[in-house]
Amino acid sequence: MSRKTLGSRLSSAHKLQRNWNDWQPRGDSLSASQDGVKSSVSRDRGSEVLFDVQPSDQPGTPPLHNDAFTAADVLEEGGYDADGGLYENTYGRKSLGQELRTNDVTTDITTFQHGNRALAAKDMRKSQDRPLAHSEESRLANLLRRISREDDRERRLATMKQMREFIVHSENKVVLVKQLDSILSTLNDILNESSKLLQELRQEAACCLGLLCAGLSYEAERIFKWMFLKFSVSTKDEVKLLYLVAVYRALETAGEKKAFSAVMQLVMSSLQSILENLDTPELLCQSVKCILLVARCYPHIFSTNFRDTVDILVGWHIDHTQKQSLTQQVSGWLQSLEQFWVADLAFSTTLLGQFLEDMEAYAEDLSHVVSGESGDEDIPPPTVSLPKLAALLRVFSTVVHSIGERFNPIRGPPITEAYVTDVLNRVLACVTTAKQVFFSEAVLTAGNECVCVLLVSMDLGSQLQIDAVISYGLDQLDSCQCCGPEYSMSVLTLLMLIVDQINTKIPATFVEKLLAPNSQLLELRFHREREVMAAAHGVYHAVLSLKNIPTLEAAYKLVLGEMGCALNSLLSPLGLPAACPNIQHPVFSKLQFSPERAEFILIFNLSALTTIGNTKNSLIGMWALSPTVFALLSQNLVVVHSDLAVHHPAVQYAVLYTLYSHCTRHDHFISSSLSSSSPSLFDGAVISTVTTATKRHFSTLLNLLGMLLSKDHLNPEARRLLLTWSLEVSLMMKKSETYSPLFSLPSFLKFCKGHVTVYRFCHLP
Repeated sequence: MSRKTLGSRLSSAHKLQRNWNDWQPRGDSLSASQDGVKSSVSRDRGSEVLFDVQPSDQPGTPPLHNDAFTAADVLEEGGYDADGGLYENTYGRKSLGQELRTNDVTTDITTFQHGNRALAAKDMRKSQDRPLAHSEESRLANLLRRISREDDRERRLATMKQMREFIVHSENKVVLVKQLDSILSTLNDILNESSKLLQELRQEAACCLGLLCAGLSYEAERIFKWMFLKFSVSTKDEVKLLYLVAVYRALETAGEKKAFSAVMQLVMSSLQSILENLDTPELLCQSVKCILLVARCYPHIFSTNFRDTVDILVGWHIDHTQKQSLTQQVSGWLQSLEQFWVADLAFSTTLLGQFLEDMEAYAEDLSHVVSGESGDEDIPPPTVSLPKLAALLRVFSTVVHSIGERFNPIRGPPITEAYVTDVLNRVLACVTTAKQVFFSEAVLTAGNECVCVLLVSMDLGSQLQIDAVISYGLDQLDSCQCCGPEYSMSVLTLLMLIVDQINTKIPATFVEKLLAPNSQLLELRFHREREVMAAAHGVYHAVLSLKNIPTLEAAYKLVLGEMGCALNSLLSPLGLPAACPNIQHPVFSKLQFSPERAEFILIFNLSALTTIGNTKNSLIGMWALSPTVFALLSQNLVVVHSDLAVHHPAVQYAVLYTLYSHCTRHDHFISSSLSSSSPSLFDGAVISTVTTATKRHFSTLLNLLGMLLSKDHLNPEARRLLLTWSLEVSLMMKKSETYSPLFSLPSFLKFCKGHVTVYRFCHLP
């Protein structure tokens, strides 16, 4: 297959505005130069029309466009100039008269049609019929003066908070409208102050600006235009960030107010323009927060910008020079737009198709490297192809997650069983090819996550598919010994999912390889990262939850065989003979573990066995497996209560606690000890069979408790557990007259003698 050019990989139904396949890194990423010069696309956006404003003379920031304001008008009037303008006095502050002058910005402001101002006309007329409260006007003027002229940082901040309270008071709207220009001018000055010590003050000013916009909803269009204009002419990212904070606060406060509906298209278009031209993660995060708020409150407005927004965010997602934390954040943003992905499935599947085509193109490039056909200068080296392949796999997983439950053949076309199967096979082929060329942990980790996402959405019907997925999973497991925790986690998650999805169709050969002595799964139990250890435990849990009895039995015997080997590894250094011959497994017969390793294996495997032991009325745990879980813990492993308990008390406690957990789950088998063996007395063959199998368990339990409590050398933790256990049994026996025959059992007498021994031990002088 001939290699496709990068430009042709996006030639599907929808032409994305920003060619994310150019792979141009953003911001100040260290490796930005690897893929050529920085993308010029964002700069080209500056010429598109949103508002009819003259271009800014600031070369670093493409301007937004405004049909009401122009940058020249603003700077000519001086009222909003961040640099002070013509009216600054010697101390860099405007005079009070200039601050309160209503026409500081432009004489044309009063000619605007202020959005939904008519909605508030009646209230405004009522307010204007009354004389303005002179005290409130004076108070506002005083606040503005103090904010501008106060030198003490704390007093300035306190005054700004008073200003915020003034703004949110509904009765002050008339005063705020009259002095709007002065307020905006003052807030603009504060936002542009450069001292880092005033960051809290500037944040408070941004908050006030947003609240002002939300409170004066009939002036919202005017204020939003002003904020976006100020954003466009600002040369400092920290100031731009504050304007976006103000926009977010306005949108958040207004919520779904109908008075804002008329300006939402303006706001969304402006935010989209900002998103297309920014190049720092900080501005990206704040602008996307605003856009997501619009998407939540005004989905009908955002839907027209959905594709363009996704285009930009995908570009950031696949930029492998960005930090992983940012990539994960972008992934979360895309997934939060699930309703729009589902509503536009044609676009969603087209995008997935483009990603797949690019993956296959990079895999083809890598295959040329393997075959020695990499002489073509157009074929990138593996150091270029592999990071891009990993990025494509990650963004593919994100989009599938974003589609959510709709990405399932059950829900119908265009997501069909054949479609998902084809996608899975193509992903497996790409990852396998990449691994043959060069071991890239990033590619394999992303590939495993991608396979997991697809497995959730399909039913592995054919044996060919099952074999392919199992082979892939075991192959990935073999690589864990030379990889980091992130890769190991992805492999273990994949294995859990394979077991859960295939379940009854899992062949016994799979678990035999998975739990064999040389399997990396056994090594991952000892991993230094707790989350990896927990994930390994999760794989054991999944395997021991299988409903296929032959496969489960194979897994059970391997787990017990390793426990038998570990037990003998503890007995041997103590000069004690080997034990538990009926749980030994030939594949572990020649192994010898260190005492520390053997102790850990026993505790880990006992914990895993609770998966079977704690399933109530389970035929598998009570009867199908040999030995049963109860027999294993109460009889086969009784050796742990002898000399071994002195040297390895943790092992004894683990055995006791696992048995205690098993018995508690089944009410200590008290009821079944009194029942008849006749099936006719029970509702169903399962309960009858389970009851018959557990009829003698209670007597065995009483004998064991009595025997252990009679021992002189018993670990305090183990004794405490036994006493707690005994109390639970005694209280349950007293619950019903039906249980009175149990008090005459010989095993109950032994149980009581054990408690007498404990009493004497505790009262020795």
